[in-house]
Amino acid sequence: MRLGKGGQRLAAEQNRGRPPQGAPYSWPEPGQIATVTAGAASDGNALVTVTYRGATAEAAYPSTYTPVVGHTVNLLVSSSGAVFILGRFIGTP
Repeated sequence: MRLGKGGQRLAAEQNRGRPPQGAPYSWPEPGQIATVTAGAASDGNALVTVTYRGATAEAAYPSTYTPVVGHTVNLLVSSSGAVFILGRFIGTP
C-alpha cells in the first residue's frame, strides 16, 4: 500500500528529528558507578556496573580512568544497548 501525499506529509512530520529506522545511534547520559568487581571483566580488568535513568548496565571504560563506586560519570549509550563510560565529572556545582 502506498501513502497518498497527505499521508506522506504526516509521516514526514511524525519522523522529523528521529534517527532513521534501523540505523545505529547513541546519546550521552549522566550516570553513577554502582559496583566495581576487580578482575571480573573478560580482559581481567574490573567489571563495572552503572546506573542511569533507573536502569543498571555493565559498562566499558577507558584505560586512563579508575572506576570508583559513587563516581558520577558521562556515559555513551548506544541503540544496541552497549554502555561506555567516557569519563568522570569533576568540579560540578
